[in-house]
Amino acid sequence: MIRPLSAVRAYRRIKRYRQVSFTLAKYGFGDIADRVGLGSLRNRLRGTPEPVTVTPQRVRMALAELGPTYVKFGQLLSTRPDIVPDAYIQELEKLQDDVPPFDFAEVKQTFEDELGAAPHLLFQEFSEPVLASGSIAQVHKAQLTSGDWVAVKVRRPGIRRLIEIDLAILSDLAGLIERHIPELRWLQPENLVDQFARTIRRELDFQAEGQAIDRFRHNFEDDPTRFVPRVFWAFSSERILTTELVEGVKVTNVAELEARGFNKREVAKNGARSILREVFEFRLFHADPHPGNFFVIEGNAIAVIDYGIVGRIDDETAEQLAVLLSSIVQRDTDGVLRVFRALGLLRDEVDVSLLKFDLEEFIDRYYGLPLAKLNAERVITDLLHIVRRHRIILPINLALLGRMLAVASGVGRNLDPEFNIVAEATPFIRSFLASRADPRRSARKALKTWSMYLRLIRALPADIEEITGKLKKGQIGFMLHHEGLTRFILEMDRSSNRLAFAMIVAALIIGSSLMINLGRGPALFGFSVLGVVGYVIAGLLGLWLVIAILRSGRI
Repeated sequence: MIRPLSAVRAYRRIKRYRQVSFTLAKYGFGDIADRVGLGSLRNRLRGTPEPVTVTPQRVRMALAELGPTYVKFGQLLSTRPDIVPDAYIQELEKLQDDVPPFDFAEVKQTFEDELGAAPHLLFQEFSEPVLASGSIAQVHKAQLTSGDWVAVKVRRPGIRRLIEIDLAILSDLAGLIERHIPELRWLQPENLVDQFARTIRRELDFQAEGQAIDRFRHNFEDDPTRFVPRVFWAFSSERILTTELVEGVKVTNVAELEARGFNKREVAKNGARSILREVFEFRLFHADPHPGNFFVIEGNAIAVIDYGIVGRIDDETAEQLAVLLSSIVQRDTDGVLRVFRALGLLRDEVDVSLLKFDLEEFIDRYYGLPLAKLNAERVITDLLHIVRRHRIILPINLALLGRMLAVASGVGRNLDPEFNIVAEATPFIRSFLASRADPRRSARKALKTWSMYLRLIRALPADIEEITGKLKKGQIGFMLHHEGLTRFILEMDRSSNRLAFAMIVAALIIGSSLMINLGRGPALFGFSVLGVVGYVIAGLLGLWLVIAILRSGRI
């Protein structure tokens, strides 16, 4: 028996599936629906327009119409130039999650549910008009009883339920695409959706965001050029986040920066150095490189808000990135390939010789140029073009890191035409590589490696004995899995069913004709009743078959 709550969830999911299917068909994705086996659903949608060509603009419009989950998904794809072409990146970057604010009564209800009291009872002053409104939350300005001004972020009611429904639909679609569209399989759609699900679920948890802010605040507590707002945990929960209010000038507002006397060159350097410290010192970086998240405050310091998305890299990855940059500078193509292998980027399908040729051409293009003429944005873009051309999928953290460095370089050049992030990064890379060469670190690493191999050697006899035992008992077998035949089998099954159906109709017509000619059985108006009934049944079945063929769109 289906529980009422489960039935409601199923209804909501089916209703949302219909909305998603109609919107995708409207913007030109009907052919994809046919290929993944959703053609019958698409054909049932009333008012579906004639097929249109999918363009970057239509992709953006479809995602915007589908709502917050799909807008966020598009924004994530805009940070993946390793798999998404430039034309689509440019359109997806236009996606904004600015939506009208929700009613203040909902804000009060959230406070009562989470903190046990209305906001006006917890704060000395609480502004009902919003500072900002997005698809996941909206922000209000408030003042604590201590006199501190704060920004209060409140999660949109019902957003988690809608996102979970959309994530289930995205997961279904990704699985169908991976099974039925071989040319898109290299994109690993299921893995991409899984990464997105983890990212957006984390964004929904304001406690996790608050903990990330505390870590960044600790990391930069000795750095006057980087300001991280304080979290007020007494007024925060999973759905509410209260932090220091940041009042400054957006880093992109060059005219305001000049009017208020900020040193743009220092601002660019401070921003770049804080990002490089995140990567090479702390292995934890702000991964939402929207320029609107960066403000300039007193002392030419950089204040960063919105820590819902953060990236992490381990020591090994950081070391490989440093080696990658050094290999490019030293014109060492083999070194670049070794880094790709160490990071697990070279799959069996990659043509290594052709990749090496493209890398050599890439390095020659920039080799010998002075740092002042080296455009980091262009270097990163060209390298990502090579990655995409050879269908190399980067781990999401590396993709986010590359995107963040490109945005930082562009913002820095907008502030100071002579700014070069490569020049700023050079001392960080040298210091990092020098620390890697520390004999004590090498000794610790060798000891760790030896311990790992020692454990493996000790466990080897038991593992061999276990495998041998399973072989003797017949507990180890092999499974064969076909790919690309599911659609063929379904089409063959449908064709054979129609053929059998047509043969039954033909048999009814022939049998009814014989009954009427022979005049056997009861008669009506001089005709055999059985023969007439047979004709009627054959006619109805034949009409049904014709309608089914016409509705399928294949005659």
